[in-house]
Amino acid sequence: MPRSPQPLGLLLLLALAATARGQDTVASKQWQPWLVGLTAVVVFLFIVFLALLANRFWRLRMRRKHGAPEEPQAIGRLEKAAYSNAAADRDSEDERERNKATSL
Repeated sequence: MPRSPQPLGLLLLLALAATARGQDTVASKQWQPWLVGLTAVVVFLFIVFLALLANRFWRLRMRRKHGAPEEPQAIGRLEKAAYSNAAADRDSEDERERNKATSL
């Protein structure tokens, strides 16, 4: 009894036939220069993103391997990022009296 063709093989055969038939029209088209440049920039930025992501995971892996804490600089970053406004702090009454000065 002959086997029925597999659906994946049929799908591959149809995809190849469709691309072979449509190659005449696709090959004659050219992209606009701005579109070529935009595509190149997007691909470059995506590759840089992947490299930075790989570097981040590599460093995290090395930190875990050597037993260092997860984010040793996290607390320092929060302290540096905190906004401190000395003018908004409440002064005591005598400090207010001492600092009462006009610009004239």
